[in-house]
Amino acid sequence: MKKQVYIEGMHCKNCMAKVENKLSDLEGVKSAKVNLNKGIATLNLKNDLDNSIIKESIENLGYQVTDIK
Repeated sequence: MKKQVYIEGMHCKNCMAKVENKLSDLEGVKSAKVNLNKGIATLNLKNDLDNSIIKESIENLGYQVTDIK
């Protein structure tokens, strides 16, 4: 299962790395890859993960989630 998370506020590779590391640490996430230019994180999931958990994790870092598909 894959999810795409649309994120605003990332400006550099450090931002990208912080988001990737945070998402990778969530239970049920196999891998997380952030495309800085597009502002999209792609998650490969072992099983479904509630969108509110994803959103809260990213927003606690200071970024804004605009959509999750």
